[in-house]
Amino acid sequence: MGSLEEKLAELNKKYAAALGGRIAELETHLAAYESTGAAYDLEKLYKGAHAVAGSARTFGLPEVTVKAKELELAARDRKDIKILHRKISELKKCISS
Repeated sequence: MGSLEEKLAELNKKYAAALGGRIAELETHLAAYESTGAAYDLEKLYKGAHAVAGSARTFGLPEVTVKAKELELAARDRKDIKILHRKISELKKCISS
């Protein structure tokens, strides 16, 4: 059995690997909202961004937390589609660096 630090490092690694998929889900919600204008799709974007912001904080990724929170608030406040796209782009950029 590995040490606690090794186990935490492995969890962080798994989280980071899954993060790209979670961002892809956010993009899917935004695309659905863009095509339908349905509040339901915007709510899914909001909740998904909220979840990413919280989990990123837990895993010690402050830049991801900030960018996800910005996206969450933009979705909550029903910002323009262009702003939402920019917020997702900024989030993707910080996870790819």
